[in-house]
Amino acid sequence: MSDRHEETRAGAPLPADGGPPSDPAWCEGADAVGPSESALPDEPFDDPAPEPGPVHTVAVLGAHLGGGMLAAVLARAGVDVVLVDAPHDATAPAGESTVPYTAEVFELLARRFDVPELSALGHFGELPPEIRRTSGVKKSIGFVYARPGEPVRPRQKLQFNVPSEHGESHLYRPDVDAWVHQLAVSYGSKVPPSRAPLADVRGGPGDFTVELADGRSVRAGFVVDMSGPDAPMLRRLGTALRPLRHSSRVLTAQLRGVRPLERRVDPGDGGTPWTGGTTQVIFPGGWLQLIPFGEERGGEQALTSVSVSLDAKRWPQRSASPEADFKELVRQFPDLEWQFARATTVRPWSGGEQWQYGASTTAGDGFVVLDRSAVRCDFTLSRDVTLTAELVHEAAVRILAAAEAGDWSVERFRGLEAFQASLTEHNDRLLQTALTATTDFRLWNAFCRVWLLHSMFAALSLKRARNDALARPGAADQWAELESYRGNGMWFPAYPGFGVLFDDTYRLLRQVADERVSAGSAAERIFGQMRSASFIPPLFGFGDPSDRYYNFTPLKRVKVLLWAKRKAPHLVRRVLTKGATIQPSVTE
Repeated sequence: MSDRHEETRAGAPLPADGGPPSDPAWCEGADAVGPSESALPDEPFDDPAPEPGPVHTVAVLGAHLGGGMLAAVLARAGVDVVLVDAPHDATAPAGESTVPYTAEVFELLARRFDVPELSALGHFGELPPEIRRTSGVKKSIGFVYARPGEPVRPRQKLQFNVPSEHGESHLYRPDVDAWVHQLAVSYGSKVPPSRAPLADVRGGPGDFTVELADGRSVRAGFVVDMSGPDAPMLRRLGTALRPLRHSSRVLTAQLRGVRPLERRVDPGDGGTPWTGGTTQVIFPGGWLQLIPFGEERGGEQALTSVSVSLDAKRWPQRSASPEADFKELVRQFPDLEWQFARATTVRPWSGGEQWQYGASTTAGDGFVVLDRSAVRCDFTLSRDVTLTAELVHEAAVRILAAAEAGDWSVERFRGLEAFQASLTEHNDRLLQTALTATTDFRLWNAFCRVWLLHSMFAALSLKRARNDALARPGAADQWAELESYRGNGMWFPAYPGFGVLFDDTYRLLRQVADERVSAGSAAERIFGQMRSASFIPPLFGFGDPSDRYYNFTPLKRVKVLLWAKRKAPHLVRRVLTKGATIQPSVTE
């Protein structure tokens, strides 16, 4: 389904040796951020004496994936941008997994803003070899349902295999973030000498001074604060980070010695090894996500990222440390206890109460607060990386328009503030619904199909909207269809039935949480809706609880296209068939 573009890579190339740019006043500092296992080289940098610097147009605070992508896009468009490290860029847990929808957002960033390298983040085979070695292609997303004190039951497993053209990724963030940082510099983004991290921000609109930990400073007229929950620009707003409705405890670490789950829990007929993709072990009140990295992911010595999300009411903290808390948790599940029996820690455990948060106000006079400074959600279902990519796209649109108009007033960024709040609300509802669905396998079996359907058609709808826009180069309203939020995470034209199904599922699971509807009854109602929905290809089998493996083979692809051309509603036909036209009255 992916329409790979073949144009020449635009912009200044990355240095052949991965080293810093030649400008003596600025240094890239190309050491990979994070653990010492990085495959990227450590390199020396120049360290000139401090001296007053120019007032850059934009300062982006936070040199992680989101900050690097935004800086690359702005620099590519000719904006004078400086990218500043934040103290916790290297240590803050971050999302590491993509889904096909994430890939389409990366592709949109690449095509709309002419930074073609960004598409590689959603197409694993296009990433540089050194990134592929430490990261990993994601071939599936699997769900295994576990109960305390019991082995996993044979029929309580699900697996959705990712279409091969996407080549979804497990992103080893230390190397990926460093690569995106190099990309931003190659397009002209400035960075402070020695990459000293942010200390504070003083001054005001038009001339902010970003103070660095080494005593130096840089100046900028406008600030995008993506530095984290202790963001200095958030303090200026006087806004507290509020807990969201889905407020779980999250524990994270990277381990070695994790035994491959397929040795203990057979994926079953139609399934593929769990270590070939992202696996979530679901249990009442929480989930555990496994993301293996590297070329030898099927072995015990593979580096594995582990994140756990726990309902604090059902799973209160019982130990003095996140690691002890994790060990206490897995002891209650025989398959998990076996899997982690010989695991050793590479990146230390972190965790805390009320992991999720959102800021109610994120735009101020001369600045915006974005991404991890304004919102944090679970890593499950690839929400973290996806949200970052969506926010970078919207922020880039708003900032480039402000730069072109020479108008940096706060009113210009109210739309970005509202967009971020809407996506935060959507994520919160999604994760709250997911947590309720963990109470019963039948309910989880139904919920995750609704999520997959929503994700699949979001990817297809965004791709269609992007291609429609690219077919109208130079039009004044070329990208207008991508600048109107439509609810339920949709900021592009999509068949309304997807949103209705998501809303119905959310309301129904709220009734389950309030004990007004049983889990079994709710599951059957959801499956019934999927069986009768005219916009769901029958071949998908989403309405059949016993059809627990999704493999989109070439034969199935042909059958789905035939169904789309003959029976699907028009808006669904448009996203499933390459030649479909915009107006229903036009012959296809």
